[in-house]
Amino acid sequence: MITGHVFSDHLLQKQHLAPLLKNHTDVIWTSVYFLFCLGLLVFIKVTSYSKVLKIIQSTFNSNALHELEREESRSFKLYSVLLSLFFLLNVSFLLYKVNSFYNLVFTESALFVQFALILLVVILFIALKTTLNQFICFLSNDRKTISDYAYNSIKINQTFGIFLFPWLVLAELTQFNALIFISGAFVVLATSLIYRWYRGVIIGLIEERVGLLQTFTYFCGLEILPVVVLVKYIIETF
Repeated sequence: MITGHVFSDHLLQKQHLAPLLKNHTDVIWTSVYFLFCLGLLVFIKVTSYSKVLKIIQSTFNSNALHELEREESRSFKLYSVLLSLFFLLNVSFLLYKVNSFYNLVFTESALFVQFALILLVVILFIALKTTLNQFICFLSNDRKTISDYAYNSIKINQTFGIFLFPWLVLAELTQFNALIFISGAFVVLATSLIYRWYRGVIIGLIEERVGLLQTFTYFCGLEILPVVVLVKYIIETF
């Protein structure tokens, strides 16, 4: 009959004298993030479902875009602000997922801190673009064209931000290769960018009858230059 403890009389040495807590490797904050985004969508759907449909329609129809612009110019629209916030959060999360795969920047920080820093960079980038837009308006004295392009870009971002969200959910929660869904999210984001440039050309050359050289100058200032500045800053800083 064995009277000793089952783990007695062995050569293993104790490393910890006190009981150890079980460590969870699951990332909790991503679940909170998705719940927050879903809460935003539910709130927008309940309060402004018809307006969201108009925004999606205005993305692909110029007449609907002009009608929506006249309606929204009258007062502050909470649903529009929340949709823009939704787009910024999703773009930041997409960049965070890419950064977590390839360890590009902020590698020594915690995962949530990485996401927060990337979100801050995206917000600063948007602020830089807005400032640059106002500066170009001042130099060119063509406020209407640039204002129309900026408003059109906002609506396209709001629409494609909704399309982007399911890809991010699948990339985070799927058991398959997450890079497949990350690639799909980048296709959605690239499509929104190309379509935004296409709408900008239509606004400049056809609707406002701006010259080709001036339209190209606008694109360099509104789209290309801010991206070059951001990439150069990240490479040199991190």
